[in-house]
Formats: sequence, structure tokens, C-alpha cells
Amino acid sequence: MIRTITPNRAVVFAVLAFLAYWIAALFVPSLILRDVFNSLAFGTAIIITFTWWPSAVRALREGADSGEWQLILAIFLVWFVVLAQRIYVITFNWMGRPEAWSQAPISGFWPYSYMIAGLLFLSAPGVTDERIGSRAVWSIVMAVAIGSLIAGILIGASISTVG
Repeated sequence: MIRTITPNRAVVFAVLAFLAYWIAALFVPSLILRDVFNSLAFGTAIIITFTWWPSAVRALREGADSGEWQLILAIFLVWFVVLAQRIYVITFNWMGRPEAWSQAPISGFWPYSYMIAGLLFLSAPGVTDERIGSRAVWSIVMAVAIGSLIAGILIGASISTVG
């Protein structure tokens, strides 16, 4: 039997949604788009965080010793951080974008938190018998190595050679 080729509805929805944003961006000022979608992302993050909270608590009770539990924790952690970040960004914009906030250590906390969740995502497929498999360990090592290389390049590029 020949299987017909049909597009995945989720992929089609995502592509159309991304296109709709850029079409709207042609007509709607960027600050309005920012405020609207910060608020919508905030609302989405609230519901996802509360929806995944019971599973995350159960994962912690179970010791998060399987890939499935680690994925649950990673999903919860990503959306909890998104929720916290949206609160920060909405407040930051509402307060007039204070310069002191721009230079605060919290700016580095967001990508750090996403990295921690990402490491849970990378380790999850390799967890068996409460151990992380070597393939997952190498995925983690490569992720950190690539990030470190990019950080080194960015730091090196920002160092002034003129004395």
C-alpha cells in the first residue's frame, strides 16, 4: 500500500503561525508586538507551569532517575524560567527599561537556566538504571564545548588590543 504524503498538521500550524507574525510585523509597530506577545507568552507560561507542576513534583519524589522523569523536569524548568523571565521583562519594560537592570547579574541567569534545562534534555535519552549513558554524556560535553568556544570568541573579540 502506498502511503500518501500529507503534511504534519503541527508543522503546518507552526509555519503558518510564524508567517502570520511576520505579516503582522509589516503593519503593527514592533513595541506593540513586543508587549502583546510578552503578555501572551506570560499567560502561556503560567498555564504550562501549573499544568506540569504535579508531574515535576512527582519526578522529584521518584528521584528523577529515568529519562522520562528528566524530560518532565526539563519541560517544567524551561517553562518556569520562561514565566520568571516574562515577569522580569514585563516589569523591566513597564519601569522604563532601567539601565541598572540591564547591567544586573539576572541577565546572565536566564541563559544559564536554559542551559541547565537543556542539559536535562540532553541527558534524558541516555538515562538507564539511574546512570547517564556515554552517548548522552558526549552530547552534554559537546554542547558545553561549543558554547565555551563561542563564549571564548565573543570574550576575545570584546577585549581591546589598543592600550
